[in-house]
Amino acid sequence: MRALIILSLTLVALLMASCSRDESTSGELTLYVISPHGTDIRKEFEQGFSEWHKAKHGKTVKIQWPDIGGGGTGNIVKYLHSRYSTGPTADADIVFGGGSAAFNDFMKNNFLEVAPLPKEVADRVPNDIFGTPLKGKDNLWFAATLSNFGIVVNKDRLNELKLPMPTHWDDIAAPQWYGHLSLADPSKSRSVLSSYDMIFQQYGWEKAWPIVVQIFANAEYIKENGSAPSDDVGSAAAVAGIVIDFYGRVHIKRVGPHIVSFVVPEGGSTIDPDPIAMLRGAPHKELAGRFIEYVISPEGQRLWTFKNGVPGGPKRTPLGRLNVLPELYEKESAQMFDPINPFAMKEALKADPVIQRVRAIFLGDLVKSTIVDNHAQLVAVRKAIRDAGDKPELLAKLGELPRFTLSDVVDGQLQVKEPQPITTETLKAVAEEYRPAAKPKSDFVQHRQAELKRLWRDDMKRRLDELQAQLKK
Repeated sequence: MRALIILSLTLVALLMASCSRDESTSGELTLYVISPHGTDIRKEFEQGFSEWHKAKHGKTVKIQWPDIGGGGTGNIVKYLHSRYSTGPTADADIVFGGGSAAFNDFMKNNFLEVAPLPKEVADRVPNDIFGTPLKGKDNLWFAATLSNFGIVVNKDRLNELKLPMPTHWDDIAAPQWYGHLSLADPSKSRSVLSSYDMIFQQYGWEKAWPIVVQIFANAEYIKENGSAPSDDVGSAAAVAGIVIDFYGRVHIKRVGPHIVSFVVPEGGSTIDPDPIAMLRGAPHKELAGRFIEYVISPEGQRLWTFKNGVPGGPKRTPLGRLNVLPELYEKESAQMFDPINPFAMKEALKADPVIQRVRAIFLGDLVKSTIVDNHAQLVAVRKAIRDAGDKPELLAKLGELPRFTLSDVVDGQLQVKEPQPITTETLKAVAEEYRPAAKPKSDFVQHRQAELKRLWRDDMKRRLDELQAQLKK
C-alpha cells in the first residue's frame, strides 16, 4: 500500500504538470477531483459541469480523476494522510464522495479549506436531516448526496427457499440464512463499513458483535467491492446482501421490482451525507468553488435522482441516489427514478457521531482480521454448530467479544499489557491504541496496528479451533 501511495503521488504531480501546459494552448480549464465514485457518476458530473460552466463562464472544463491506489474511500483517506504529512497540498482541488466519517476525519486533520461560495449558494443545503449535519463546521464540506443502508433481496430465491422477508438486521443472522448471503469486506470501502456500523448503532457493541459474526458465518461470498453483493443478489447467486441504498435501487431498475427488493431495517439506518469539499492548498480554488456550486445546485442535484433521458437528468443511466434539496422532491418528483423523499421519512436511527468516529478508526480492520481472514473456518464451524442443534453455549463462544491490548512507552520502549475484551467502555481506548494521536505512542503506530490485527486474527482462529475440537468429541 505504501508503494501504491508513493506511485499515486508521483502520477498526480506529473498529470497536473502536463495538463497545466495543455490549458495554456487549448483554452479548456482543468480541475483535479479525488473521488471513490464510479464511472457513471464521474461521466455525468464531468459533462454536466462542463456544459454548465461553459454557459455561465464561457469555458469548458476537463476533470482529471487521479487513481489513488485503485480508488475506494479507504485508499483516499490513506493517501491524504500521507500527502499532507509531507507538504501543504495534495496536488488536487476537490475530494468528492466517501461518507461523513471520512470527511469529519479530513476536517479534524485540517485537510480541507473553505471554498469560495456565495452565501446564497451555501444556504441551499439544509443544515441537517433528523439532526444529522449536512454541512461541516464553517461550511468546510457540504452533503452532495445522501445515503442510507439496508438489505438487497432476491424475492424469487426468497420464495423458492421459503425464507421470510428480513425486516431487521438480526433476521439474516438466523440459521436458515446459512449459505445465502453475499457481503463485502469493510476494510476496503467506507460505504461498506458504514453499512455494518448501522448494526452497532442500533444494537450496541455487546449485542451487535455476535450478530455480525453470525451474519458473516451465513455468507457464501465475501467481496472486495461494495456493489458486488447487489450483483450477486441480482444474478440469484445469493438471496440477500448488505449494501448502501443506491446499489439496491440500481439493481431494482436493472432486473425489476418483481425480482429484487431493497429493505431498510426497521429503526436500523441513519441518513448519512456523502460530502464534497475543497482540499487545503487547492491549486484552482475559484474553479473548485464553481464545481461545488454546481454539485449542490438544482442542476447538479437532478443528476442524482432524475430518470435518465428526461430533461435535466443523467444522459446514460440513472444514478439512483438521494438529493439534498427538499424543494426538488416537492416540485419535481414525477421526473425522479425513485421519488421517495428522505426529508419526509419516519425519523431515522439516531446516530452518535462521536462514538461512530471512534469505531470508524478500527472497525473495518477488526472485522477483516477477525472474521474475513478466518472466513472459511468460520463457515465450517457455523455449519457444525447448526448440525449440533445450535446449542446456546456454542453460539456464545462463537460470538465472544474480540480483545485488545493497552500499551505504554517507557524509556523509548513499547510495553504491552495483557489482552482484555473490547466493550462499549473501552472503544475509545481501542481507537487510541490503533491510531494514537500524540507522541511518543504515535511513533509506534504501524507496529501497534500490525500487532492488534495479529491478535484479532489469532484470537478468532484459536476460538474456532477449540470449537471444532469440542464438536468432534
